[in-house]
Amino acid sequence: MRIGIDGACLSNRRGFGRFARQIVEALARSGSNHEFVVFVDRPSLAHVSIPEGMETIAVDVREAPSKAASASGRRRVGDMLAMGRAVSKANLDLIYFPASYSFFPVWNAGKVVVTMHDTLALAHPEWVFPDGKGKLAWRAKEQAAALWADRIVTVSETARRDLLAWFRLPDDRVKVVSEGPDAVFTPEAAGPTSDAVLLSYDMIPDERYLLYVGGLSPHKNLLRLIEAFAIANPSDTRLILVGDIGDVFHTHVPELREAVARFDLNDRVHFTGFVPDDDLAYLYRRAYALVQPSLMEGFGLPPVEAMACGTPVLSSTAGSLPEVVGEAGVFFDPTDIEAMADALSGLLDHPSERDRLAKLALQRASRFTWKSAARSLLDCFEELGSQQANSFGRTA
Repeated sequence: MRIGIDGACLSNRRGFGRFARQIVEALARSGSNHEFVVFVDRPSLAHVSIPEGMETIAVDVREAPSKAASASGRRRVGDMLAMGRAVSKANLDLIYFPASYSFFPVWNAGKVVVTMHDTLALAHPEWVFPDGKGKLAWRAKEQAAALWADRIVTVSETARRDLLAWFRLPDDRVKVVSEGPDAVFTPEAAGPTSDAVLLSYDMIPDERYLLYVGGLSPHKNLLRLIEAFAIANPSDTRLILVGDIGDVFHTHVPELREAVARFDLNDRVHFTGFVPDDDLAYLYRRAYALVQPSLMEGFGLPPVEAMACGTPVLSSTAGSLPEVVGEAGVFFDPTDIEAMADALSGLLDHPSERDRLAKLALQRASRFTWKSAARSLLDCFEELGSQQANSFGRTA
C-alpha cells in the first residue's frame, strides 16, 4: 500500500505532536513493505525530522498549522485546500491523520484513518477555548473528520467508549492504538549529570519534589493541585510544574501564579517552562512521584513516561488514567481537594509504599510500547486496504 501521513502537527510540542512523532518513527521501524509519504507544511519543514525511507512532500501554505490551529487562531481555508490538493495528487491507497487537530478535507486518497485522542474539546469546550468561535470551529472540524474517516483510531478504551457515544458510531468504526514512552525514559541512578540538569532548571539536587508534566490548561486541574499542596503543606517537599508557558493552546498561567502567591508558596512551587525529553527524563527519575490531577485524559502519556523511569504516580480517577496507571498509582477524586491533599500526604509520609509502587510502575510501563502501537495501526491500515482491494478487484 502507498500510505500518506499528515505531518502537519509533527512540530507541535504538546501531546498531539508527541504522538505523531513517535508513531511515525515506529512505523518507519516496523519493517513493513508499505510505502509511506509524509505531507509537511513548508513553514514547519525545518523544524521536523522525517525518518529515512519515508518520502516527504512539502506543501506551500501561508501559516504552519501548529501555530494557526491555536486556542484563539484559525487555519486558513486556502491552506487546508493546498494540503488536500497535494494529497489528491499523490496516488495514495490510504491517508492517515495522527491527530484530528490538524485534519483537512481530502479526496482521491483511498481510505481515511484519523486519530481522535479524546472528546475533551467537544464535551468541555470551556476548558479548551477562550471564546465561542473556537468551540464552533473545533466541533465542525471534529464532525467532518468523523464523517470522512473510514476508521477512527483512539488511544484508550475509555476514549473509545466516549467517541462511540458522542458520534453515535457503530462499534467497528473505532479502534484502540495505545501509546508508549520514548526510549529515553528509563531508570538511572542519580549522579552528577542529573544534578547538573536539575540545577539548570533552578532546582536543588538534594530536595524532595513532586512533579507535574503537561499543559498548563484548565482541564489539567492545577489550581486544585496547588491548593491541595498548600493543605498538605509538606515542609520538606517542593512542587515542580513542567509545562510550556508560551503554549498555543488555552492556558491560565496568570491564575496559577496568583494561586501560588495567594497560598504563600512562591518558594515551594516552581514553573520550569518547556523541558525537552533528554532533560525531562532526569526530572522524572529524581521525582518522589508524578502528580496527574487532570479532569479528563484520553490517555495520559506523562504517567507512562514517569513509570518507565521507575517513578510512581499520584493520579486522578478521571478519564483513562485508572486504565493506564493501574496498580502503580494512588488515586483521588480530582474535584475533591481534601482527598487530593490526603493522597499527597499519604505517599509522602510512607516512603516504603512509594518504593513498592516504584517497582510496580516499571512493570506497568512495560505494557506500553510504540512497537505494538505501530503494529496495531498497520493492522488497521491493512484491513482497510484489503476491503478496498476487494471493492476494486485488485490487490493492495
